Amino acid sequence: MNQPEKRKNRLLALFLGGCFGLLGADRFYLGKWKTGLLKAVTLGGVGVWWFLDSFLLGTDAFLHTFGRDTGFVKDSQGRDLNYGLSFWRIKNGQIVRDWF
Repeated sequence: MNQPEKRKNRLLALFLGGCFGLLGADRFYLGKWKTGLLKAVTLGGVGVWWFLDSFLLGTDAFLHTFGRDTGFVKDSQGRDLNYGLSFWRIKNGQIVRDWF
């Protein structure tokens, strides 16, 4: 029996990156443990890597809310993340549910 594709939550990655990004928590959540470890050891590249990852995750969530299906940030299997910044999103000129 095939399991449905399990995608990571973009908002959880954004939260983890913003709060614990200096320790690589967002990278570990996305399954990128090697770069997560490197990010933790360097304290988020002395803040630069942390800032860039947080910026990309935030921009990705914003653009997803306005209809973009593919994002900059992927998980370790190269899959796009789920969810934007609101319960609803614009897709193909219509407002559709994003969460739930």
